[in-house]
Amino acid sequence: MIFTLYANAVIRVEKMLNIKNLKYCLLVMLLIGAATGCGYSSRSILKQNVGTVYIPIFDNETFRRGLEFGLTKALKDEIMFKTQLKIANKEDADSIIEGVVVKFDESVMIVDSEDNIMESRIFIRVDFIWRDLRSGRAIVQYKGVTSPTEFVVKRGETIESAKNEAYVDIAERIVDLMNERW
Repeated sequence: MIFTLYANAVIRVEKMLNIKNLKYCLLVMLLIGAATGCGYSSRSILKQNVGTVYIPIFDNETFRRGLEFGLTKALKDEIMFKTQLKIANKEDADSIIEGVVVKFDESVMIVDSEDNIMESRIFIRVDFIWRDLRSGRAIVQYKGVTSPTEFVVKRGETIESAKNEAYVDIAERIVDLMNERW
């Protein structure tokens, strides 16, 4: 009895709204959408025939030691997290990313009345090349990837925390540039 009432109600609503035509319109729109696509994909837009990458420790042309280690680690982490590339040793890799830390500056932005540093900024600039090891050709080459990063001493931030933030920021920019070129 309840089923019959429900079925009759559905039929009345279909007649009122002409649901059959609406169903066909929705089906056609769905098929058109599926055929044309929306432009979004969960796949990486990196070149499909490059599956592995070797990342040696970046060179460092600055007098500030150790920058190359943190930056290389951040880049490896970012590539593993945001791309389908696999990190490999040089013998097994399709490609290589080589880079150089070319500039490091630290500048004081704000001091208090007793000349204690309140806020400071670091600036790191990196050049890199992503090269196909099979052909030797550059896939992406970019000079001047930068990351100005501020830190506030009163909040317990240090130059080390600012450097770590800058490493991650530069690594994100490098991966974005790798994707952008494709």
